[in-house]
Amino acid sequence: MLRARKVLAYVSERIEPAPPEGSDQSNALAPDEYLELWCNNQLVPPKMTLATMRTHIWRSSGDVQLFYKANGRKQILHAPVVQREAVEEV
Repeated sequence: MLRARKVLAYVSERIEPAPPEGSDQSNALAPDEYLELWCNNQLVPPKMTLATMRTHIWRSSGDVQLFYKANGRKQILHAPVVQREAVEEV
């Protein structure tokens, strides 16, 4: 069964650059430690399966919509920084 932890691992591979060869991975955080998975405005535990999510959280027919967000424990390097422009009043 596919679990939320695997979904987060897939997402982290797509949003982060690959670590350089020979880098020390002992201090690296697991994807479920710095990313959160959400379904129907509910936080999904990393060990929950997709079948359980569909039955207990999604509760409707159609495709399950999942959203992810960073929880702040690690900075996502490629994430765009939103800069607000100063607006002059005339």
